[in-house]
Amino acid sequence: MPLSVHRLFNMDKYVPGSLILGSKKDVVMEDELIRRGEKPSAYLDFPVSAYDYEYIDLFNWQNEVKDLISEREFVRRVYVQEGAIADRIKKGLITPDLQVPMINKTFNYFKEESIEKYAKEFGWELITAANMKDKFIDFVSKMTMAYSYKPVLLKAMLEYANDKGKVFIEDIVDYFIDYYEDRKNKGLIVEKPKSPYCKDSYTRKEIEKNIFSNPFDKYEQMNFMKKSKDVEFVEFNSNIWKKLTHEDKKHIEEICDKKLEEYFKKLEA
Repeated sequence: MPLSVHRLFNMDKYVPGSLILGSKKDVVMEDELIRRGEKPSAYLDFPVSAYDYEYIDLFNWQNEVKDLISEREFVRRVYVQEGAIADRIKKGLITPDLQVPMINKTFNYFKEESIEKYAKEFGWELITAANMKDKFIDFVSKMTMAYSYKPVLLKAMLEYANDKGKVFIEDIVDYFIDYYEDRKNKGLIVEKPKSPYCKDSYTRKEIEKNIFSNPFDKYEQMNFMKKSKDVEFVEFNSNIWKKLTHEDKKHIEEICDKKLEEYFKKLEA
């Protein structure tokens, strides 16, 4: 959306040739001239009359959405399959409380009560701090896999996470490279042909980009992981990490190993 000076300074009246910025004295003097139908002498000869006043649409999306919840956050609030909310919005089954059209995308926003209403209507369970760990483990056990990356990321995160659940990104990149290079060296199927790990050579930047686009983004969408304020790290959601026991971590690793075994068996078939 174009940002005019009037919108920037929240000014809802427009008068051709009038001051936008200036001292309080100058603005008051100019207002008096305009009210009398006189033209400010310092400006070009614009016609000034009552018809020249215009009200500016001050729709400022940053102000409008500050108390609303984005579609992305909506996804994080409810335990549903990927794409379920977007699909229902497209079909008209969910109506956003506010839509902000941009160049080639529309951003949807919701009130808190709307999220609760739709969760109840569609039988979706809300994700809370209290149940997030259980939902995370359930998500892992039911994970769908177009590639093998999701369980590999979890194994890397669990191996290198510090006591706060943070992981150095370079360690994750190393883990991915080592994992797929090991498969290659053993003569095993590395991945689907389009995977970067099947190439003769690749850069660490390519691998990092691949990790963040898939699978990290899938966990981030569910609010199970996030990028740290320290840009060199990623981390588990604290509501998950602080409740994960040693047995939980072992169970997750076992799930990951089983998922990987099943995945590569299908590739070999």
